[in-house]
Amino acid sequence: MTLMIEMAKSKGMKLILTTAVLNMAYAACLCADVVTMTSGIERLTGDLRSIEDGGVLELQSELSPDPMRVRASMVGKVEFTTEAVASEPAPERVELVNGDVIPCRIVGLDKGGLVVESTELGRIHIERRHLEAMQLGVRRDKVLYAASQGMGGWSVDQEDSAAWRFENGTMLSKGQSVATRSVGFPEQFILKFELGWARNAMPAIMVFFADPLVANDERCDRYCLSFQSTGLEVKREAAKNRRFTTVAFVNRMPAQCEGRRLRVELQIDRRDSTLRLLLDGKLEGEFVDPVPSPPSGAGLVLVSQADGVEQKVSGLEVLECDNTPRMHRAESRGGEDGDSLITRRNERWSGVLEEISASNTGAVLRFRFGFEEKCVEVPLTDVSTVFFSRSPTSKAFTKEPVDSYILSYAGAGLMHISSCRFSNDSAIIQHPLLGSLQMRHNFLRAIERVVTPATKPASE
Repeated sequence: MTLMIEMAKSKGMKLILTTAVLNMAYAACLCADVVTMTSGIERLTGDLRSIEDGGVLELQSELSPDPMRVRASMVGKVEFTTEAVASEPAPERVELVNGDVIPCRIVGLDKGGLVVESTELGRIHIERRHLEAMQLGVRRDKVLYAASQGMGGWSVDQEDSAAWRFENGTMLSKGQSVATRSVGFPEQFILKFELGWARNAMPAIMVFFADPLVANDERCDRYCLSFQSTGLEVKREAAKNRRFTTVAFVNRMPAQCEGRRLRVELQIDRRDSTLRLLLDGKLEGEFVDPVPSPPSGAGLVLVSQADGVEQKVSGLEVLECDNTPRMHRAESRGGEDGDSLITRRNERWSGVLEEISASNTGAVLRFRFGFEEKCVEVPLTDVSTVFFSRSPTSKAFTKEPVDSYILSYAGAGLMHISSCRFSNDSAIIQHPLLGSLQMRHNFLRAIERVVTPATKPASE
């Protein structure tokens, strides 16, 4: 018998899923796919069999001998727990008009469209009207330091129980303490970590980076991020003139952080003194260092200022990166009537991208300016970003359907899907723009339901 989990429409009838039952199922299926309901509390586990066009998930679960059929309006996210396969980083990324991101290798482009090769999806042909942008020469961020290596290389200012220590993959302190180490920050880097603090307590933590690691009371050039009861602030300390200047302030109170945790990502480019701040994956803004010369220090410092309060720093990483494609993609695309090209040297051209094809020296783009008859040939390796012209028909695809899902997969890929089904070790995916696609199951990471104004909540 097929069990349909839905809100009963008849008066007085209601099906209740208790957390206890769901936790029992979860314990029995540690290696199964995990379905998190819209409440964020209830979970189902099993093997996802399909997502139908009508917005129903079919799940093989130990709760029932027959597949369970779950209304999409009750499902928030599906996480796949098969053994994940790590893909080689793709050198290019293609963005579609609906926001999808496809990591790939560019094969060629003509008036008919773009052909790409994807490790996860194979060879794909994308119609030109579905193209939004391309990022070329994407490089994999190189991990320079990861806190999973433990406390090796760190210097701690004390040896009592309050000092910074490493425990279960997390750096933590239970009092006032300082920990320092040299990282060797490059010109462009990403600093990532997650802050955590004890229940019924306020965080008081500071993270100094690009720090020359001088004596505590000595003025120097460095950055400082502090998170306290008043919010999060990024400051610039200078060795001369005004000592401290606020670079960014976010009115994010600790009480607003779910689970007493806050994920922080800082993207620093010391070549042009820019800083991008992301909190819980959301961009808070891009800022400019107000001091003319950026700090050149190589040190990282953690300061716990709360006496007797446990504070944690987990997932701490420093990565060397190339922010050029990321920076160019965030810029204004210019006019929508023509194609726009940005080189890695910051040159900006407008016109028509006629073709991408192979040559004796590698792939080249043939770009025609609006006032020129002949095309200019540009090596693919010299190009950072291409924005494609937006036709009236392409805008129709940017609207979300009532029931749709976003699939995340290996290689940082993201795509909307309307349905999917599983056959052996593969997923057959129906994409709203590209049609039927196939992907190996172990490339899948998660599926999240898109909530739009047209989608009614499950309680209605």
